[in-house]
Amino acid sequence: MKSEVNLKELFSRYVAGKASADELSYLLDLFQQEEDSVLLRALILEELENEEQLSLTTHQHAILDRVSVVLHQNIHRRKALMRKLYIGWSAAAVLLMTGLWIGYKWMSSGPSILNSTEEVAIVPGADKATLVLEDGRVIVLDSNTNIEGKEKFVFADSGGMMTFSSACLPAPEKGQSRTVQTPKGGQFAILLADGSKVWLNAESSITFPTQFDQSKRSVEITGEVYFEVAKDQSKPFLVHTRQQTIQVLGTHFNVNAYRERKVVQTSLLEGSVAVLAGGKKVRLYPGQMSLWNQDGGGLNVETIPDMENLLAWKDGMFYFDNSNIKEIMLVLARWYNVEFVFEEGDYSNCVFDGMISKKESINQVLKILGASQQLSFEIMGNKIVVSQPQS
Repeated sequence: MKSEVNLKELFSRYVAGKASADELSYLLDLFQQEEDSVLLRALILEELENEEQLSLTTHQHAILDRVSVVLHQNIHRRKALMRKLYIGWSAAAVLLMTGLWIGYKWMSSGPSILNSTEEVAIVPGADKATLVLEDGRVIVLDSNTNIEGKEKFVFADSGGMMTFSSACLPAPEKGQSRTVQTPKGGQFAILLADGSKVWLNAESSITFPTQFDQSKRSVEITGEVYFEVAKDQSKPFLVHTRQQTIQVLGTHFNVNAYRERKVVQTSLLEGSVAVLAGGKKVRLYPGQMSLWNQDGGGLNVETIPDMENLLAWKDGMFYFDNSNIKEIMLVLARWYNVEFVFEEGDYSNCVFDGMISKKESINQVLKILGASQQLSFEIMGNKIVVSQPQS
């Protein structure tokens, strides 16, 4: 191993852009050696901490996603460093070039994605949903929504997500309801009449009355939904989904109730909620989540493993925490509106840990996953076949 002093000097020359071609090649080779990568990781972390936070372009974010995954998978970086990679990045692009160089060498030697001759554009999801009115009419909600005075009903929120305001549409009769639902490849936000705000992930829905009654505010959901409930002590907010009810006064929480999941997961970020299911009632406090398995296992409370990344989906990121490849494909199938088919094989040990931008193309996402797990993907129209190369 090169002495620590010399390695620091070499890294300093590299950051300053003064390293020769031979020095650069040697330094990059050290990233592949565990004994030297320990010090190099520390040097990178120090460099990041010395930089002011900068605004990144979409393209830079996409590059950073790939670099972060490569560094994390290839030299076993801890999650703490992964988070730092997303918080700030050096103004000098040398660290980016390191990650890209490693990623290029690593990914280019891995399995390739085979595209068929059938040309079908697979694009990332977007802000789109449909509104089903009380009389059965269906209105497409997006930036092109054709409703008189649509600027009152559909607009971009402070985070840029398209939002539907239910308060501005006339409410004919008490007791009638409306539904906003997102398709595969869609997401949307809803501002309810009481001031509560709701975000729908792909293939999700919320049904709510045209007018909340005097004693409670009740809605029904499917899929994954994040709530920021307006406080109203006189009207508890009730969320119904899959044999479970959540009682709220005013709080922030996330519910994942996709039908292909065995459990309904309710995660609390702020305030307090009560969850009722299977004749049992539990109270959650910030940092806790309930898990309801209607097929057995009952209702249980656990600590949220990673609060910071719980809402990555809402903030435009895929976050996978030691997730199996089959779980990951369910998420990607909803966002890119594709079908994944697995060829025979043992995929139990194919797990992935990292963050990827939801704006990435499906090809790039599959390249990252394929390189990290030695998987091959064949795109056949809107169907993607997953296989393991024969050894």
